[in-house]
Amino acid sequence: MDKSIVTLVSDVQIERAREAHMFHELANVSTLGFKRAFEQFNAAGDGTDNALGTTLVEMKEGPKIYTGNPLDVYLNNDTVLGAINEEGQVNFTRRGDLKINTENQLTLGSGRLVASDAGDPIVIPPNQIISISEEGVVYALDPAQEVAEQAEVARLMLRDVGDRNMVKLENGMLAVEGLPIGDFPTGPNAVSLSSGVVEGSTVSAMEIMVEIMNHMRSFEMKIKLVKDLDELGETNSSLMRLA
Repeated sequence: MDKSIVTLVSDVQIERAREAHMFHELANVSTLGFKRAFEQFNAAGDGTDNALGTTLVEMKEGPKIYTGNPLDVYLNNDTVLGAINEEGQVNFTRRGDLKINTENQLTLGSGRLVASDAGDPIVIPPNQIISISEEGVVYALDPAQEVAEQAEVARLMLRDVGDRNMVKLENGMLAVEGLPIGDFPTGPNAVSLSSGVVEGSTVSAMEIMVEIMNHMRSFEMKIKLVKDLDELGETNSSLMRLA
């Protein structure tokens, strides 16, 4: 009986983690480049947090949102973009709303620094017209020159993940499953982007709301079963004492 309760408690903990995960995804319905992810749970069966596992990312393309902004990029197919986290490591993202901060560095809309192909921050020359090619080359053009020519500033860190599984990190960025955090050899497919477009979230509000409602029903049933088993265990203990 005790083992049954422990197993159910472990299931309840998993259900709570799933609930938090689903509400997190619901909150990111409008986040650019956001990808749905699916928790992989381990069958620990001991009622501890060891039952919680990794978060695999579904890398399907999200909707295209046309902006006309030359700094907005849509990462085609399974292309991901490198960005630098708080520890100075390279993580990856599908977010493509690029900005130039007050220090003339290229960033994501979230403020994270965009990584060059070498893994360094990208510094943009001031007072230049910036464009980004399909291959991810950042060009600058000086409008003050009579015969202006585009000059290459940097190349974005673009990697193909068509043959890899991606996991979601605690900071919301992506990494390759089974590899150390950081850069990795690109996959077999060509990387590319489209400028003037950004990618919307792959989370459907309707779908996630249905999942949440189904989850809540399942969660309530498991909680009731835990209580029933606990009461049954107490009844058996009382009968054994009387005997």
